[in-house]
Amino acid sequence: MFKLKGSLLISGDKSISHRALILSAMSIGKTRISNLLESDDVIRTLNILQNLGIKIIKNKKEWIVFGNGTNGFIEPDRALNCGNSGTTARLMIGAVSSNPINCTFVGDNSLSKRSMSRVTLHLEKIGANVQLTNKDYLPLMISGTDQLLPMTHKIQKASAQVKSALILAALNIHGKTRIIENVLTRDHTERLLKFLGVKVNIKKINNIRNEIELNGPIEIKSKNIEVAGDPSSASFFVVGALITPNSKIILKNIMLNPSRIAFLKILKKMGGKIKIKKTKKICGEEVGNITAEYSKLKGIKIPSSSSAFLIDEYPILSIAASQAKGKTVMKGLNELRYKESDRIRSIIYNFKNLGIDVHEKNNNLSINGKKLELEKSIKIKSFDDHRIAMSFSILNILCQNKLKIDNQKCIAISYPDFKKHLKFLLKKSNA
Repeated sequence: MFKLKGSLLISGDKSISHRALILSAMSIGKTRISNLLESDDVIRTLNILQNLGIKIIKNKKEWIVFGNGTNGFIEPDRALNCGNSGTTARLMIGAVSSNPINCTFVGDNSLSKRSMSRVTLHLEKIGANVQLTNKDYLPLMISGTDQLLPMTHKIQKASAQVKSALILAALNIHGKTRIIENVLTRDHTERLLKFLGVKVNIKKINNIRNEIELNGPIEIKSKNIEVAGDPSSASFFVVGALITPNSKIILKNIMLNPSRIAFLKILKKMGGKIKIKKTKKICGEEVGNITAEYSKLKGIKIPSSSSAFLIDEYPILSIAASQAKGKTVMKGLNELRYKESDRIRSIIYNFKNLGIDVHEKNNNLSINGKKLELEKSIKIKSFDDHRIAMSFSILNILCQNKLKIDNQKCIAISYPDFKKHLKFLLKKSNA
């Protein structure tokens, strides 16, 4: 048997790494970025920015970006390949839309099945010319212009990516752009802009809606950026410690943005022994350490109102639910259908193979906890989804390596050091 023990410095946050690169490219001057996550997704963003005429070099552990300003992209001589990264595609489509250039965006098979019209419908209304495959998918061609119209956008479906795309477009639009989101979403773009000295007016309406206002065009002066540790990456080891007897870990330098640590509140409600200690503020984000130790978890109900803040963590929360006493019900998981895989289907398929009682109705998932005692190896299908692969890698600790997970290479999409970090924390248990 194994347990998780020790302290670990988690890799840089994926969401902030994308935004750090893009906003540095849209700044005037030289930016040094430290602790950038060098995952496949983030490197896609970096390569696309280079194809748009941005000079980016690595110097030891830092990445140096030579910004060209908010109107500084040049027309690329090739298609811009987003790979598997929805963040890259949606944010970069927004960023180039207010530059007078023509771009073609492509992606892999998985990304080419994910909706892009949620972004492009807004951009078309303000003057960008967009051609989508089957009216919704990549490949996509966009003709941008520096004459886009300032207007008010109402985002109906909660999406930090759509919001961020519109903010990036607004940086080079003459006049006031307003973005109203009916459900609050992650605010990394707004926080990073404020750190960079950009005036972003944010008004909360009834504590459930946000109105964001920018008055462009805006000149951003470069400022060095440090990327805090990724809480979504930390979530795998937190759950691993909670479900594995005799485990106790400390994860350091984790970004503690309230919109990113909702999973910790959920795990605490399940009975998880978790402590959070804030230590400092980095580039507009609270940062600190998370301590987690083995706990006897119990099933709970997770309301649909939490879903916007748990999208990336539902796969690993489902692992926690599978080892909790009683039934866990997760409501309002619609968005999980449109991630790197249909994550509801991916979770159900693998749990049924393991004999775990799981049911789905109207995008609500119910999981009955069960102690696993496997007599033989079981194949786990990742569906080429990095979060599914990592989640079942954590369950594999309890299963004494009897889970045979296909395509673990996809983990590099978001967390290339996952296996190394897991190996570092794994210790033989005397129990």
